[in-house]
Amino acid sequence: MADRLVMIIRHAEKPVPEQPERDVDELGQADEKSLTVRGWQRAGALAHLFVDPPPPLQVPVAIVASAPIKKDGSGTRSLRPTQTVAPLARRLQFVPDTTFSKGQEEQAGRAIILQNLSPVLVCWQHEAIPRLSAAVVASAAIAPTVWDDADYDSIWLLTFSEADLRWAFQSENQHLLAGGRP
Repeated sequence: MADRLVMIIRHAEKPVPEQPERDVDELGQADEKSLTVRGWQRAGALAHLFVDPPPPLQVPVAIVASAPIKKDGSGTRSLRPTQTVAPLARRLQFVPDTTFSKGQEEQAGRAIILQNLSPVLVCWQHEAIPRLSAAVVASAAIAPTVWDDADYDSIWLLTFSEADLRWAFQSENQHLLAGGRP
């Protein structure tokens, strides 16, 4: 196996109770499972970022996003992860892999590794990203165990080194929108 890179982002902005911004679909229609206008701005900016990324980021060869619903019909119904990567997927002419949903992090992590593709961009719901990261690297000791509720700016990088035969964690900032994390 050559060096591998899995880049993980949280879906873009959603409404929060103390702010008046509403969630809308890509046509601007109210939709409680969609991104906010700021979230759509981030989705577009992410497309630009990942088409010509600065190191250590790389142009993904595959995109994985959590599906709104599981095959059994359960799930969060949130469209936000797929909406977040939709502009990038269109630009790269990819169809995002939405095989797994929130709650299926073990299966998703195993599938990401078994696909043997690199680099891969993953967009997931933030509460479950630590579980997904642990599943990818087969250890809970590599990445943080919590993704901050207010953090839309981080990119978690999981890198497997063929030379060292181990995984490493690094966090980068997107630096995409004004008012984001420093």
